Amino acid sequence: MTTIADVARRAKVTTATVSNVLTQRVPVSDKTRARVLQAIKELGYRPNLVARGLAQGKTLTLALVVPTLSNPFFAEVVEEIEHVADLHDYQLLLSMTHNSPEEGKRHLERMASRWVDGFIVMGMAADIADVLSLRDSGKEVVLSVWNQDASTQTLPIVDIDFRLAGELATRHLLECGHRRIAAIVEEPVQLTRRKGFEITLTEAGIPVLPEYIRQGDSSFESGYQAALALLALPQPPTAIFAGNDWMALGAMEAIANRNLSIPHDLSVVGVDDISQAAHSHPALTTISIPKREMARAATELLLRYIQGTDIPTEPLKILVSPHLKVRQSTARINSAL
Repeated sequence: MTTIADVARRAKVTTATVSNVLTQRVPVSDKTRARVLQAIKELGYRPNLVARGLAQGKTLTLALVVPTLSNPFFAEVVEEIEHVADLHDYQLLLSMTHNSPEEGKRHLERMASRWVDGFIVMGMAADIADVLSLRDSGKEVVLSVWNQDASTQTLPIVDIDFRLAGELATRHLLECGHRRIAAIVEEPVQLTRRKGFEITLTEAGIPVLPEYIRQGDSSFESGYQAALALLALPQPPTAIFAGNDWMALGAMEAIANRNLSIPHDLSVVGVDDISQAAHSHPALTTISIPKREMARAATELLLRYIQGTDIPTEPLKILVSPHLKVRQSTARINSAL
């Protein structure tokens, strides 16, 4: 097994110099650094990450807190965060709170006691007060997929422009000729999507009808039940905007079970562009979220704070833009409706 002493002999430097190249605690000349890195490559040396972490005062572990993995959106994000963490020799510790503030608090405290170097908290998976308390205890924290309000302004955040997502979906349905457009959203998580939806309707001169706004919990079943309620109205909508694809797919199932045709009788738009969206029947029109780009940005931002490199005076806010992906679940409105 190759040791740091073997690397030092091959590079003709001291073990302390090799350590300084690995930990970057003490500057090393470019020439010497190149010689050490070449020796590491030739010998296939793998540093002891535990020892390296102790030398840096770190555990080389990141904590990721999400509400659930039953939503494919978070499953794809977790994969990318784990990949980026691995590229930086960091391990990922994953926790799910199942949308419970109590579980969120418990998981944050438990992972903080394990001396992780920093946290990414996604999807409002914990109470913001508990997240702020974590930050105040000295932990580095980055938020992601989180409604931006006054309570989040002191934390770095990587988010999606979900208000734009609501606008894009609603504008597309308006351009298809729809005027009776309903929304299925989970609040408060999807509040900005609802705002985008309502603003776009108002700008088009269309009133926002309370009976056309239904609450879901981001699950397939909640989309199914909300769509059934909408279809039972005396004047049902001709189009449905769902706050995520999972609820949109549930709504499509309910529409099909009522022997109605998509998009002939109703058009449906979701948000996220999960892998199942392209393979539904018909394929789901959705607002595509650059999930992997967002996940990379959140992980790299957290690592910047952990490593103390190029830290701005104010918490960074990174907003990633979504885009419309038209498939077969939307079409021009049937003039008979």
